[in-house]
Amino acid sequence: AIRISEWEGAAKREERQRGVPLFKILLISKDAEKGSQIARELHVRNIVCSHISPHETVDEDIADRAPDLVILALENPLAASPVIEAIRELRRERPIPILALIPKDALQKSRDLPFAVDDFVVEPCETDEIALRIEKALKETYAVDSKDLIRSNDLVIDLARREVAIEGKTLSLTFTEYELLAFLAANSGRVFTREALLNKIWGYDYYGGDRTVDVHIRRLRAKIEWGQHSFIETVRGVGYRFKKSPD
Repeated sequence: AIRISEWEGAAKREERQRGVPLFKILLISKDAEKGSQIARELHVRNIVCSHISPHETVDEDIADRAPDLVILALENPLAASPVIEAIRELRRERPIPILALIPKDALQKSRDLPFAVDDFVVEPCETDEIALRIEKALKETYAVDSKDLIRSNDLVIDLARREVAIEGKTLSLTFTEYELLAFLAANSGRVFTREALLNKIWGYDYYGGDRTVDVHIRRLRAKIEWGQHSFIETVRGVGYRFKKSPD
């Protein structure tokens, strides 16, 4: 059966409440404890991934999860197994980046992998290195350009895709909510009056009052500011500004 840690179960419940991952990362590891630890540490770095262990129906599980990237962390990634065949089948359908975590003693044999991997990390390794390789693979495969991203702590605004995510989970925003958030975030630290926001987002010919801005800010906050998240600041008597991220 699939081994999912308690943390991963909680992440799935939160995912259903808040949205779905911007990218679906699947980690396959025979060592459940190791897999769960990597998943937790990636979560801290705003990369949400699910973890499964090899088993008889792994091919069905991989296909059902439709991952955008697969991390292969097996004791012997060179050995033939249902996992290898499932990955082969998956890559026949669409280009999916594969990141292999290869033990140091198996490095010399890495050229003999029974399928092409996009990148590999030699173990033992730091989770930061895994996170960097994931971001690199996603950028190369799905054309994610850092210039099209606005980041503020756990919040990521993808300007090219017009998507907003927190902790790797996309949020459902209306057209106006997105425009308002993107404008404020692109000018973080700058205070805008309600009138200025009305003119910029709604247009000069909009006849609604200042309360329109307040209502949309309130709705936007309800979607992006939960838990420890706080992004939009009210400047009493003036308007609103998007908080600058600490350097």
